[in-house]
Amino acid sequence: MAENAAGVGPPSAVSRLIKCREPVNPPSAPTVVKVTDTSKTSVSLEWTTPVFDGGMEIIGYVIEMCKADLGEWHKVNAETCIATKYTVTDLEAGEHYKFRVSAVNGAGKGESCEVPATIQATDRLSSPEIDIDANFKQTHIVRAGATIRLFIAFLGKPVPTATWSKADSDLSLRADIHITDSFSTLTVENCNRNDAGKYVFTVENVSGSKSIAFTVKVLDTPGPPGPITFKDVTRGSITLMWDAPVLDGVTGYLLEMKQKGSDYWVEAGHTKQLTFTVEGLLENNEYEFRVKAKNDAGYSEPREAFSSVIIKEPQIEPTADLSGITRQLITCKAGSTFTIDIPIIPPSPPTRPEVYSVSANAMAIRWEEPYHDGGSKITGYWIEKKERNTILWVKENNVPSFECNYKVTGLVEGLEYQFRVYALNAAGVSKASEASRPLVAQNPVGKCIF
Repeated sequence: MAENAAGVGPPSAVSRLIKCREPVNPPSAPTVVKVTDTSKTSVSLEWTTPVFDGGMEIIGYVIEMCKADLGEWHKVNAETCIATKYTVTDLEAGEHYKFRVSAVNGAGKGESCEVPATIQATDRLSSPEIDIDANFKQTHIVRAGATIRLFIAFLGKPVPTATWSKADSDLSLRADIHITDSFSTLTVENCNRNDAGKYVFTVENVSGSKSIAFTVKVLDTPGPPGPITFKDVTRGSITLMWDAPVLDGVTGYLLEMKQKGSDYWVEAGHTKQLTFTVEGLLENNEYEFRVKAKNDAGYSEPREAFSSVIIKEPQIEPTADLSGITRQLITCKAGSTFTIDIPIIPPSPPTRPEVYSVSANAMAIRWEEPYHDGGSKITGYWIEKKERNTILWVKENNVPSFECNYKVTGLVEGLEYQFRVYALNAAGVSKASEASRPLVAQNPVGKCIF
């Protein structure tokens, strides 16, 4: 209404309805649009939200595309995309495309942001990667009887092939292995000392391969020591020697003994070495011996000696055969010289050989020198072998061995073998030693010797 000195005039017409609110506009364009993956028929996009929402909440996004050589844009998504990522599908393999994204609010669709370069619909290759976090541990320590669980995530394109391996072991016999397109697990239940070692996980595709190793330590008692051999038997003592167990971590050994025929083992001593002398034994008594290995988890199963031993001084046989020589008086002039020839004989046999290392195709044996050399220096040893179920002995070495140990190769895995040894001197060859205990040619569990 207008007013003058005469008064107030009639009112004007009523205005249209006005709602009180903040001014609104369509939002600005997303700041960045990028391609995260491609295949022969799809392209995956991600983008950031606009800096300015136009004064209203953004309700979604519109994705548009066109073939690079045509330039005709069309909408891809039938419904507004709520997330800030989208995969465009049903593309032509090998074709080049352009893409752009716009934000939408209550005021309408805003400006678009375009992917800078044209994108080809083709498989994107990437070499395998192993996904580990800050808590990843490459050494796992478990107690015997517990469960080993190893988990590893991976990625790559195309999806890599995943495998687990462990040296000298067939994992399919002990482990439960589960593999997906993005992770793998290995589980070993009720584990024992043989499950310790290095586990290797490998992923591989056409672009390359990647591996990672896990070391598993099983807190278990050690395996039994290696074979026992006797040395230096006297009237009241004997020295024993043995090999260390296959697994490490041994802190010492316990020796036990009993008289032949007794059921009760008694402690004979402790040592950290691989040899020990038991004293205070009764002469002409027959004893049995065994050794246990010890670590932080306890004692191993005992390793018993292959045979018992009688405690007595070794009988030294004569070094020459004088039975054919008669007593004669030798007369010579003062100042002259004379010679008496005493015949020499072949040496006595070496001791029974012991096998101290075994693999699938080889065994290592050792023995002690003969009790007497026959009056002439020992010049070497011949070694023979045979399969347990045959009577034919075969000569092993073409050149005499000068050491009291020998590695026999060329064995057949799974067969049992025995060995015997002959000593040589200037008079000839001794009788054969006793045959060794038969053993199967096979790789020890957890460690390959040769």
